[in-house]
This record gives sequence, structure tokens and C-alpha cells, in this order.
Amino acid sequence: VTTTAFSSREIALKVTTVLFLASAATMAYAIQGPAVESFPLIETGEQVVAPPEGTHPFYTKYINAGGVVIVSSDAVPDAALIGAYRTILHLTSHRPDVLKAMLQHKPRISIMGLSETASDLPEFGPSSDGQWGLGQMPDSSTSLVSVRGVCYPGNGEYRANFLLHEFVHAMQNLGWPTTDPQIEDEVWGAYVNAVKQGYFEAPSNEPLEGITPFDAFGDDEYLTHNVNAWFDLNESLPGPW
Repeated sequence: VTTTAFSSREIALKVTTVLFLASAATMAYAIQGPAVESFPLIETGEQVVAPPEGTHPFYTKYINAGGVVIVSSDAVPDAALIGAYRTILHLTSHRPDVLKAMLQHKPRISIMGLSETASDLPEFGPSSDGQWGLGQMPDSSTSLVSVRGVCYPGNGEYRANFLLHEFVHAMQNLGWPTTDPQIEDEVWGAYVNAVKQGYFEAPSNEPLEGITPFDAFGDDEYLTHNVNAWFDLNESLPGPW
């Protein structure tokens, strides 16, 4: 699905104002594996460090982006964690209230290396293999992002900004219900309008009739695709996401 000028402008008026006052995925709610407790918070600044005691031993790299823990194994370069750190701080810089609401849910981002699959990570079972990105829900431990989806200098494997995509899902799931409870209906209205006018394709297994915004995931993907469009990033990988 390719976003258009119409859809990006419409969603910009409604959604990016929420994201920046001044300025599933992929059926993305796959079931995570065994629960992994939240990791301790330590201050790191813009520096990748060894994880503090209490972090799952799979993870050997750690950085703290304003309370959002970003972790990986040695299969991920430091530059990817620093790129993720900068992205998260930028996305939350004009909405500290959203970040504060998210922190109640212990947000975490697990970056997966090129040689790794989702089931290598302690939070995910084999049903998540093949995923490049999974957004954190209130009852899950982390967001998953492939290193292919983190924008940083020298990333020759970069495909699309899945980190942006998944963190917007995390903001939507963990923050907005507290700070902007009306946004779900606003996104749904923009999504339905775009689908009916032929500007965005609904998932084949999710017709508009008989479904509510709280049961749908097509509107969530419409949101994230259009936030990518706001940043002039083309996200046109084939659906159903």
C-alpha cells in the first residue's frame, strides 16, 4: 500500500498534531512468549553500555531513552541503538505527557540483529518468527524491531523505518489512551474516509462493515503509514502488514 498526498495531509491534521504540538504492525500483535520482567533503569546519556544487573542475559547492550529501555545482543551495532535513542527522544520531545503515560507500562524496544529471528529473543515465541516489527501492548514486555528498520548512518541493510512505525503503535497503545482518548475515533474516521475514497486499501480479512475501531488493525496501520509520510519516508511494503 502506498500512501498518497491526500491521506498524509488528512492524517497530519488529526494525528501529527497529537505527536508534535510544535513541530500491528504486521498483524503486529503476535503473542509474545514467556513474560520477561521489566529491566532496571540507569542513566546512560547517548552511550551504549552493558546492561544493569537484572536485565535478561540475552541482552548485552543497553541505552535509556528518557525511560524507554533499548536493548540488543552483540549482533546489533552500537550505532543502531544510538539511532533508536535519537528517534525516540525526537518523537516524544514535544509530548512529555505521552511519554510519562507510557512509562507506567515500562516501555522497552528490543532490536533484532540480521542473524537473529524473533524467537531468539527471550520475549518472543516461534509464532513471531518472520516478523520485522511488533508493537508493544499494555500486556506485553517489549516492542520488536529488526536492525533493518532502524535509521542510522551506515546501515546498508535499511529497508524502512520500522522503529518509527512500531513506536507510534506503542504511543498509541500505551500513552494516548491516557493523554488523548479521543484519538482512536479520529484515526478511525480518517481511515474509513480514505478507504471509501480509494486512497488506502483495507486488509482483505477486515472489511469495514461490522467492525469497530477497537477490534480493527487497518486503521492502526493507516496511522503509522501516514506518520511515516509526514516524515517524508516511503512505507509501501505489501500488505496486510
